[in-house]
Amino acid sequence: AQSILGVQCEVQKQLKAFVTLERFERIYSSSIAGCRQVKKNKNFASGGSIFGKGVKFAMKDGRVATDIISVANEDGRRIAAILNNAHYLENLHFTIDGVDTHYFIKQGPSEGDLSILGLSGGRRTLENGVNVTVSQINTVLSGRTRRYTDIQLQYGALCLNTRYGTTLDEEKARVLELARQRAVTQAWSREQQRLRDGEEGIRSWTEGEKQQVLNTGRVQGYDGYFVIS
Repeated sequence: AQSILGVQCEVQKQLKAFVTLERFERIYSSSIAGCRQVKKNKNFASGGSIFGKGVKFAMKDGRVATDIISVANEDGRRIAAILNNAHYLENLHFTIDGVDTHYFIKQGPSEGDLSILGLSGGRRTLENGVNVTVSQINTVLSGRTRRYTDIQLQYGALCLNTRYGTTLDEEKARVLELARQRAVTQAWSREQQRLRDGEEGIRSWTEGEKQQVLNTGRVQGYDGYFVIS
């Protein structure tokens, strides 16, 4: 039997990480090597990164950590600063109008990050093509005035939303409610289209209810709720 050193297998792993051209297949898949090969699917992004070059992005225990190196441009540094130390709402990302949408919250005041962006409200497009939208909302809850700040970063089919002035549980509830509202709107839209096409609806509507669906897009007294299946 041929003896295989652990270092040989480690070298093979490193080669697999860096050598991906087909003509180098012999180097890291040869049976002579004696190391077990694990096939992995290779995933490639369809476009450039929202950060650009020189920005490292990682998550640990649901919190974002970013780091930059010298080649990072100013816009990439700005975006990295906005997301650094933000909490990610895991398993609560949605595709909205074809855009992959993710949500974060950030503790503390928003003024520092708004200063980095040079924007206290409205919208601007950074030089790297990222669209930035800032919204400030005041609301009264239990007799207290609450102020929220939303920073939305959109680049191609990716959208990152960061909210300040809230808690993780509050933001989860808000995002789920927005998702419920979208689902209800889409369900009514599909029902309206069925009736327009002369098809049967999802329930036996009266003639008056059918006219409500056709004219207003919904029937009064009906709403949508979460169903766990």
